[in-house]
Amino acid sequence: MSVEAEAETKIKIFHCADLHLDSPFSLSTPAQAEQRKIELRSAFTSAIMVAKQEKVELFFISGDLFDSEYVTRDTAELLISEFNSFPDCRFFISPGNHDPYNDISPYKTVAFPQNVHIFGGIKEKVEIPELNVNVYGVGFTSMTYMSSPAVGYGQLDKSKINILVCHGDMTSPLSSNGPVTKAEIAQSGFDYIALGHIHAPSGVCKEGGTYYAYPGCLEGRSFDEPGYHGALIGTVSKGEVNLKSMRFSKRRYETIRVDVTDVYGKSAIIETIRGIIRPYGNDTAIRVIMTGTVPEPFIITPAEIGKGYEYPFRIEIIDSTVPSIDFTKLERDTTLKGVFYSKMTDRLSKCVPGGDDYAKLLMALKYGISALYDRNIIDFGGGEGNE
Repeated sequence: MSVEAEAETKIKIFHCADLHLDSPFSLSTPAQAEQRKIELRSAFTSAIMVAKQEKVELFFISGDLFDSEYVTRDTAELLISEFNSFPDCRFFISPGNHDPYNDISPYKTVAFPQNVHIFGGIKEKVEIPELNVNVYGVGFTSMTYMSSPAVGYGQLDKSKINILVCHGDMTSPLSSNGPVTKAEIAQSGFDYIALGHIHAPSGVCKEGGTYYAYPGCLEGRSFDEPGYHGALIGTVSKGEVNLKSMRFSKRRYETIRVDVTDVYGKSAIIETIRGIIRPYGNDTAIRVIMTGTVPEPFIITPAEIGKGYEYPFRIEIIDSTVPSIDFTKLERDTTLKGVFYSKMTDRLSKCVPGGDDYAKLLMALKYGISALYDRNIIDFGGGEGNE
């Protein structure tokens, strides 16, 4: 192949990571958990469909395809079917800390098609002469990987497009999840490093002559993975990487804070929250954190905000308001309210402010006072869904 032809060679790739198929969604109701599992699989089938439409040649999964070493039969059969449905594409999987390559993992117990290559614990190179590409990679073999997955591949053939697929952590050089540094990336010589492990998308970055990216997780699973998620698709060539982010998530998780200090009355607060969450549709799980000072304690449940297709599919209320009760009067009160208040404040005085025990006792005080003020405290702790 001539130098000019090498320079013009562009490979169409798809890069995703951190699918966590068969996640338990333990904090959801059983019905919601099952629905979310289905949506995770659906996000993957949508990714395969787009890859087919775009005539992708190389499909990279940079770790944590599964959420654990166990995978359901339905999920395994779905994956095999999807891989088989796209025989013209080469799939490369680099197992991560959640789905390590070991004797009990689905990577060994499930018969994957010939167009799927799974990297094991030894760093290796797969040559694809017809594409002028060498794909490198390594997989976790346990829940930890103490060395860098971005080094140790020997001399690269500079006439080829060299791509590394790996699960690695750039947040700390002391990470136990495959620590990768910017200096290692700059010195690696790869044209593109397809990373996984960080669930927030990084965008395409560059160190030295090497491009790299975290695509983020394909589908958010909790409030610490906010927003819509997806994967990267585009072309890689010598000295140039053109990838765009594409959404595949069926749902999103969002958190909003509502200061209700100047909103008087429970009904008015509910209407305020309804107005703020109105832009969020049924594809959103919303966590509402109420803050500020209120005249007297009360509890707002997710059901009181509303249910139906026009509301988020899950609403969670976290009440961080402080009731402006006349506590001086309560201190002198000889009724049950006063006795309860005195005992709880005495216990609080013996805790470290800001600690877990202090926070729990403060919440117990609030709910106790709310109950004694004849406020509704049914289902005060959780969120509710519309599914």
